[in-house]
Amino acid sequence: MPHISVIVPVYDPGEAIDECITSLLAQTMPAGDLELIFVDDGSTDGTGERLDALAAEHEHVRVAHIPNSGWPGRPRNIGMDMARGEFVYFVDNDDWLEPDAVERLHAAAVEDAADVVIGKVVGHGKKVPRELFRESVRGSAFTPRMLALLTPHKLFRRSMLEANGIRFPEGRVRLEDHLFVVHAYFHARAISVLADRPYYHWVTHEDPRRNASRGELEPAGYFGNVRDVLDLVEAHTEPGPFRDRLAAHWYRGKMLGRLTGGFGTRDDGYAGRLLEAIRGVALDRYDERVHEHLAFNLRVRSALLRRGDAAALRSLARFESGLRARVRGRVRCDEGELALRLTSSLGGLGFSRDGEQVRWAVPDGLRDELGDVDLDATGPLRDSTVQVFLHSLHDRSEYLLPSTTVLDLGDDATIARPVLRTRVHTTLDSAAAGGPLPAGEWELRAVVTVAGFSHARSIRRNGAPVVIAVAEAGRLVGGGRATGLLRRIRARRGLAALRPARSAAL
Repeated sequence: MPHISVIVPVYDPGEAIDECITSLLAQTMPAGDLELIFVDDGSTDGTGERLDALAAEHEHVRVAHIPNSGWPGRPRNIGMDMARGEFVYFVDNDDWLEPDAVERLHAAAVEDAADVVIGKVVGHGKKVPRELFRESVRGSAFTPRMLALLTPHKLFRRSMLEANGIRFPEGRVRLEDHLFVVHAYFHARAISVLADRPYYHWVTHEDPRRNASRGELEPAGYFGNVRDVLDLVEAHTEPGPFRDRLAAHWYRGKMLGRLTGGFGTRDDGYAGRLLEAIRGVALDRYDERVHEHLAFNLRVRSALLRRGDAAALRSLARFESGLRARVRGRVRCDEGELALRLTSSLGGLGFSRDGEQVRWAVPDGLRDELGDVDLDATGPLRDSTVQVFLHSLHDRSEYLLPSTTVLDLGDDATIARPVLRTRVHTTLDSAAAGGPLPAGEWELRAVVTVAGFSHARSIRRNGAPVVIAVAEAGRLVGGGRATGLLRRIRARRGLAALRPARSAAL
């Protein structure tokens, strides 16, 4: 019996499936321990015939053909029915894996007796939450942190899925991956998160046919599916703080998150339908306690949502989209150590002071629209922070760096201008979530967050991004890239050692 069954739903991927197939055939796990199951969901581009030829050539490749279902739930379920492995692992037909990904996932599952293993996901045109992969977590109980990424690209123990009837909903169901993954989380005896190296590369392609869930959502149907997820949470939890923390995840991301960014520029008709659908769920399923789990800016947005004020929400969305981070400071790399001292702020964001109370100084264009919304930011300002991370210019993987941030509101008795002072100190042999920073060029970036308002930017010197170049055993990375400050680092016996370098003012 194989250890792992990799399940790939396929529909008209064209050449986009090439990297996926190549990466699966190149897995270091022996073919006898691995089976690759492709479920062709009625492809019309010749992919079905190509998969049949692949199966004829490789004994561990299996193919099923089904009439087009139009959504990934049915082909994934068919794949689970075919699977013989102890574990199943879901891969989309336009994504790809690191060569040893499956082998390392299986080793962690065995070592941790884990029913679910989440390997580090790298987004290519996709947004991946960095906080989930801040550090590895081995053999843990289900925690709200694990809701940060609910795609099905994880390793699942097949017997756990079968014993609890965990299947994907079939047909046109949005958030079908949430329904599957959260159900599995509730029944998993242990869950592991592997953060120190990439496993899965999650890719966006321009052709919308390759992803049925892309495109503009239909508000009534989508938020009906949000209610289905909340039903699942309620069915597996008791009323109380844990349930509230879980449910707040969808309020923040799938509801309030839809009322920012592009919401400020949508046409009135669609914006109205979207707001109506979100507000219906908000009033039906959440009370004021949800604000305990929201940052200040989200509390303001939630208050406007609950009173149904579309104009104010759109103005707020435009305001937030215009915020820009300012970051200055120094970077030092010496003897394999990386140290940063940064001073940051958010341009366009200010606060007023009245004794110990600090209130958001609302811009003129928003003041009348916000009306009596609570603008007291005294407590929330304490949670302001700067996340500093390394971004690979090679494969786009990212690693958060350990940092400490101190908030400075200044000495003015009536006006507060938040300034964040951040220090980072790490070694290059532990900068990748506790492991050595891989070879390549790494751009330093920061996310500046003040009372929940945030903006990400590159850390720059003389107008260009600061880049650290890491090379393997004695080989230096070429310095021809004109992207900023290049630190040439050699890797020695798994450790990264830096040539002495002067501090760099940014």
